[in-house]
Amino acid sequence: MAIQESEGSRAPRRVRRLQAAALLGAAALLLTACGGNAGGTTQSAAGSSEPVKGGTLVYAEVTPINNFQTQSARFYEKANVLNSVLDRLTYFDAESGKLVPWIASSFKANGDNTEFTFDLKPGVTFSDGTKLDAAAVKANLDALGKGVEKAQIQPNVDFSAYKSAEVVDQDTVKVQLKSADANFLRATSSVAAGLVSPKTLELDNAGQSDIKQISGSGPFVYESEKPDEEVVLAKRADYKWAPETAKNQGAAYLDKVVVKYLPEVAHRAGAVQSGQVDLVRGLQPADEAAVASSGNQVLPAPGIDLTANTAAVRIGSGKLADEKVRRALQVGIDRQALKDTVLSDSYQIAGSILNHKAPGFVDLSADLAYNPEQAKKLLDEAGWVPGADGIRAKDGRKLEVTVTTSNNSVVIKPAFELIEQQWRAIGVKLVNRAADNTFLATALQDPKVEFFGTRQFAYGGLGPVFGPETNTQTLNADKELNALFADERAAADADKHKELVAEEQRALVTDKALALVLWDEVQVYGAHEGTHVEFTSGTAPIFQGAWKANG
Repeated sequence: MAIQESEGSRAPRRVRRLQAAALLGAAALLLTACGGNAGGTTQSAAGSSEPVKGGTLVYAEVTPINNFQTQSARFYEKANVLNSVLDRLTYFDAESGKLVPWIASSFKANGDNTEFTFDLKPGVTFSDGTKLDAAAVKANLDALGKGVEKAQIQPNVDFSAYKSAEVVDQDTVKVQLKSADANFLRATSSVAAGLVSPKTLELDNAGQSDIKQISGSGPFVYESEKPDEEVVLAKRADYKWAPETAKNQGAAYLDKVVVKYLPEVAHRAGAVQSGQVDLVRGLQPADEAAVASSGNQVLPAPGIDLTANTAAVRIGSGKLADEKVRRALQVGIDRQALKDTVLSDSYQIAGSILNHKAPGFVDLSADLAYNPEQAKKLLDEAGWVPGADGIRAKDGRKLEVTVTTSNNSVVIKPAFELIEQQWRAIGVKLVNRAADNTFLATALQDPKVEFFGTRQFAYGGLGPVFGPETNTQTLNADKELNALFADERAAADADKHKELVAEEQRALVTDKALALVLWDEVQVYGAHEGTHVEFTSGTAPIFQGAWKANG
């Protein structure tokens, strides 16, 4: 499952910490999606704003990863490491909401989004010394669009329209698509579209999955590792091709980044407070107050590139085949109670399937308002009658449904525990298997498991996530939806494309209610007092611009 999250204005950390103390008891923090290093979210430590060069930053990730193959970098644990190792053709600038040049010095599309031309920055090299030129970009695009058969690597789903690439000259590549794709350019900013050396592409699957064998053009290179314990990255001294909006256009300030693994959620706050780590991902809401009140930082990184946290509806069991039932469950969720009870002010209640700051977001909050009486009425109309135990039944079957999720989110299980209570009040029994990875392994492909809790990377339209017949979201190919997805992708006019993205959201969230949205995706980080770090629109730490006040 991709993991994978938002809003607010820029504010200094000390101000945010005072707000936190006042509103949460210590942790109501402003979320930002503003400029700075590479257009990421700016979160600044107190004190001098002048970067300090040198030092080692210790970063704690959630779980070890043994497969760093680029195109599978849709998991935070992978993406957050590869973000510093691999550059991309383009970069999504969160402040402007626009795509900006990175390895491509410029890019353009033809009138119907079937042909794209990339002019490349001269002089860029991979860490193995080979040139990042047009031939290397073509090799990468072929791998993304067609897969690497001999290495058993599948094509990237976001490049499904890819046909071919032509080397026009050493610094120019022209791409042809099989069909129009208004989202193709945006997909080139994904970590899963990271550029690797042609020598890396020649490796077998095991080689392309081995972090020590992956050669990118990024600001850090692999130095060493202790399997299942840590990966050490060292700065590349000659790096000078950061994204157009990066404040730091040269080599990283830090000398090294040590990525350690800290799966125990209860230990993360203490690791930051004690100074054992400089940055940790996955703070639980209950720990935010302690971290902020101790003089350290709580840093919410909004997942602008991701869908909202969602209970994706799967209708294979037949119980949710009626739209009225799905709509009843949608308005049977008290999202404000979720935030007040389970979450914190680092989280924002979802207003659509897209994050509030995502391009094309449409606010559907009014249609998502908690309305248990309407929910009961819809269930009555659908023929589900309350039984003696309060649970509704129809044709001899109880309205009992199951949710499955991974354990990546620190709040997902308690969130569904509260939803379980809310749905019981309208006559629906929820079997909560959230955060049960053992159950997830088999349930993911079982259409009779009605809900899959998820958040997925979505670069523009929603077709790549919800369209394929094999998608794990709905496990259902809806012909009307897929026709809408096709129209959206083919839209050449920007205004028409925006209109169709809005229509996709309304179809998924309100009309068909195939996506029961909960809160905007956000990854909540804890940072030691002297750590200065920003985040990409995909929630990854930007280590190229990070620094420590104490070096």
